[in-house]
Amino acid sequence: MRGVGCMNNNREGSSLSTISNTLSAVKSKPRSHSINYVSSDYESLDYDHYESELTVREEKLNGYKTVVASNVIRWLIYFSIAICTAAVGIFIDTVIEYFCNWKFQSIRNCIDVKHSTVECLIIWILFTVIPTIIGCCVVLFMEPSAAGSGIPFVISYLNGIRIPRMTAVRCLLVKVISVVCVCIAGLGGGKEGPLIHIGAMVGGSVVEAWWKGFRNGPGRKVIGPLQNDRERRDMMAAGAAAGLSAAFGSPVGGTLMSLEEGTSFWSSSLMWKVFFCAAIAFPTYNAGKNVLFSNNTNPSESVHRKSIYFFGKFNENTIYFSYSEFPIFIIFGIFGGLLGALFVNINYHLSIFRMKHIISNRKKLMESVFVAVFVAIINLTSMILLNNCQTKLEISSSNVVQMYCPAGSYNEISSFWLHTPEESIRSLFHYPIEAYSVVPLLVYCVIYFILTELTVGLNMSAGLFLPSLLIGAAWGRIASIVIHYYSPGTIGDDPGKYALLGAAAQLGGIVRATISLTVVFIEATGNVQFLLPLMITLFTAKWTGDFFTDGIYEMQIKLSGVPLLVSEPPPLTSDITTEDFMSDTVCAIPHILMVGKLVDILNTTKHNGFPVVASKVCFCRTRNIEHKCYGLLKGFILRSQLNAILEHNLYLTPLHDENYCIKLELLRKSTYTCHNTQQFQRLKVDEDERSIVIDLGPYMNSAPYIVRLETSLSRTFRLFRTLGLRHIVVINNTNEVVGIVTRKDLAKFRLWRKAATMGLKEVNVY
Repeated sequence: MRGVGCMNNNREGSSLSTISNTLSAVKSKPRSHSINYVSSDYESLDYDHYESELTVREEKLNGYKTVVASNVIRWLIYFSIAICTAAVGIFIDTVIEYFCNWKFQSIRNCIDVKHSTVECLIIWILFTVIPTIIGCCVVLFMEPSAAGSGIPFVISYLNGIRIPRMTAVRCLLVKVISVVCVCIAGLGGGKEGPLIHIGAMVGGSVVEAWWKGFRNGPGRKVIGPLQNDRERRDMMAAGAAAGLSAAFGSPVGGTLMSLEEGTSFWSSSLMWKVFFCAAIAFPTYNAGKNVLFSNNTNPSESVHRKSIYFFGKFNENTIYFSYSEFPIFIIFGIFGGLLGALFVNINYHLSIFRMKHIISNRKKLMESVFVAVFVAIINLTSMILLNNCQTKLEISSSNVVQMYCPAGSYNEISSFWLHTPEESIRSLFHYPIEAYSVVPLLVYCVIYFILTELTVGLNMSAGLFLPSLLIGAAWGRIASIVIHYYSPGTIGDDPGKYALLGAAAQLGGIVRATISLTVVFIEATGNVQFLLPLMITLFTAKWTGDFFTDGIYEMQIKLSGVPLLVSEPPPLTSDITTEDFMSDTVCAIPHILMVGKLVDILNTTKHNGFPVVASKVCFCRTRNIEHKCYGLLKGFILRSQLNAILEHNLYLTPLHDENYCIKLELLRKSTYTCHNTQQFQRLKVDEDERSIVIDLGPYMNSAPYIVRLETSLSRTFRLFRTLGLRHIVVINNTNEVVGIVTRKDLAKFRLWRKAATMGLKEVNVY
């Protein structure tokens, strides 16, 4: 939470004195190109329910019928989130399918009919550069927050960080346009990762639409209890799960991904809601695609593409494993973890380079255009130089080029560049072993690795799920060919199992997810028989990758300075108590004061939360440390709530049954906003109103979470992590306020501790 208290931890006798000495050489200027960095641009969410006199009165007067109606509305909201997410996914797929077919047919016609390499290169560059310019410009000039896959934003939001414009409708529209342009251009990015972010944005936008629809009608009593950060967080978690479910046809995997990578705490109630949303999204998405593509007569798509399984149905009679292959599975996991760590490390240094040198919008656009031109040139050049000819099989797609090959055959590497990534990965999984040779696979793997590195980090909406799967499937297919050459009986009749394991190892080595990815692969292949090899490969890939680097999303979160709380408190902190890391400069407000005094406090501070106290200033001592006491704690109130009280003159009307609902509605509307509103606006009141006395008792949270000075760091950490709190008030033994702890304080402390234990010279905490 921005600016709650002024950090003052250099107190005499503090156990952090060594850490303060370590940080004495830290530059005061913020560095955005460092993972040892905590930004001041992010607020915290608060999953604690707002409880005051107003909410207590609302609950008593509304009765049990309102509770039942609210539950019905809640499930309807989840249902609408699932339908809307599936609809957006269908729209994205339809547009990509249409334009990609146009692009591939134009290029194939240019090469095989006109035989003009220069004209083909120009057409390819146009089909690549124009979508890239559109996709980049809408992000740069309309909504910069739509860049990237968006999964780090989703993880951060579900962890408890308020991401600016996370659920803005314009961000959703820009995200859709940009991801479509990336896929049409053929860059090293996919739509599956952004669909998770899109699902989360749909969840936030849908719940906001329901709130607005009921606010001014008779249903405001029903929708009122649903207006809080926890409800929005749950619905965005369900939207993210629905996005993954629609993308991969994996409702259970989407539910587990939302748990493993996202939400900071879980419950059986939330699990049912998220799974319900994911389970509705998958059949809706699949039914919509079947209706739209029912007239598709492409013979290459007659079997696997029209299957309900994203990767195509794996034949349980031909894909099997023996226990003697376990060392191969472990080797696959190790190689995938190493390659994933290499990918993350290269992307980290490339991101730092971009932060330092590619700052202006003009440079960002030029970089995207350069990558697009490079993609077009390298694709066509690889087809010309690597003229491996492959005899056409019965299942071969028509979107391949003969080029310089004899009649009845085609240029092998063209089957990758003239297919969508989804078609390419299905062919790698299901085509017979004679369909591909080692050299084209190796060239494609290296080129696509480079293209994905260049694409991830561009100011466009591009995911890395499918590119990672393609890279892994390519080298997995190479391994199957080599193994088949030296040991023909090992892989059986289906080489696709090693392509599947390579894809799993590569994605696991980059993303570092295990449980959810295992279930996603099982659901996307329709083959439970391969559960054990996938588990071994994914766990080995994660352990190997974690030995060298963080996962790609953790790295991106740290680079952006998000004060993310990890799942467990820092080690070696048993001697640390709350008074060592709390903010001990607190702006406390008397529960009864004049309006003029309250306005002055809001205009001269930037705190987002204020303890409400019975006025009393004294001093207390603990461990030879003197603390200022700000008064006996009465409650806690947010700046947004105080703004609403003053802006709407709520203090001028008495609190009774006729107007409490209006007051509560205004407070909720001010508190639970989706976008980056101006929190620190200067307030003005008439001079004759400055002397009016206001009682904050009815509006404040009368039972905020508290800890004492002696509370351990681990206990405070778990309160924030498991309850999703925004702030905790620190009191002494006589219940007087002496400080406040925020989520950002804990994130800063993690860096302080890291500096002291690892000797870091460059740590930015502010």
